[in-house]
Amino acid sequence: MPFLAGKVYPNPLGTDASDVCCESHANKGVSVTEYEERSDRFTAIEDRFAGYEVYDRSGSKIGKVDDLFVDESDQPEYIGVKMGFLGTSSTLIPWDAVSSTDDEGRVITVAIDKETAKNGPTFDDDREITPEFEQQVYSYYSLSRSSTASGAYEAYQVEPRASDVRAEDELRVQRVEEELAAGTREREAGVVSVRKRVRTDRERIEVPTRREEVTVERVPVSEGTAATEAQIGDEEVRVPVTEEEVVVEKRPVVKEEVRIRKDVVEDMEVVEEDVRREEIDVDDETTRGL
Repeated sequence: MPFLAGKVYPNPLGTDASDVCCESHANKGVSVTEYEERSDRFTAIEDRFAGYEVYDRSGSKIGKVDDLFVDESDQPEYIGVKMGFLGTSSTLIPWDAVSSTDDEGRVITVAIDKETAKNGPTFDDDREITPEFEQQVYSYYSLSRSSTASGAYEAYQVEPRASDVRAEDELRVQRVEEELAAGTREREAGVVSVRKRVRTDRERIEVPTRREEVTVERVPVSEGTAATEAQIGDEEVRVPVTEEEVVVEKRPVVKEEVRIRKDVVEDMEVVEEDVRREEIDVDDETTRGL
């Protein structure tokens, strides 16, 4: 079966190396050195691809690497891609579908489109990656497995190497300590809402106006001017008088515009966590003859 990088697997040695028995490799033990070396390789592979963004061949973002599975040779075999913030399962994509990796940009590009990956086989912590499920995954993505891949389903066992054979008079004690590692993940920090509302104000402006006024002036005429028959009698003269009145008109005028954009601001945060480490004390209670 594929192995999940970074997952803590039980120590295959248990408390007694003679008790080792695992599926078809019942007679093959795994040394503590081999077990810890492989755990270190798991961690190195997991740290390399942790948080990588996955894009399809057209440049559309599919999601982020959430899990990484490796084969017996500790080579990536599957990636689990988490889609969206609320996803509870990961989409399993074979490493054979990966077309390129960009370690500098932390990007993995796959030779499938986003819609295909979105509807692909999914898994969670409760589902076991069985050979039947692997065949279903490869069949969905129209990929073929090599004939040597069937051996990958066996439980991982390592033959003891010559360097692990120890003399009777040698005892090795390894000291282990925890190292603190921190990463980041995206989460929704809030929402900025921009809205317009109408407010009514009363404005006062001064408008210049003009109007006509009538002035009546009496001017005496020269003496001796005789009045004619036509000039004697009643007569009414009308003189139109005009003035300007204020006409109010309202029209919308653009006064300003609000532009909204998002900028990425980098901050430095400090996290603290307790880590454990082993210390080795040696008490020599041997006696030597003098």
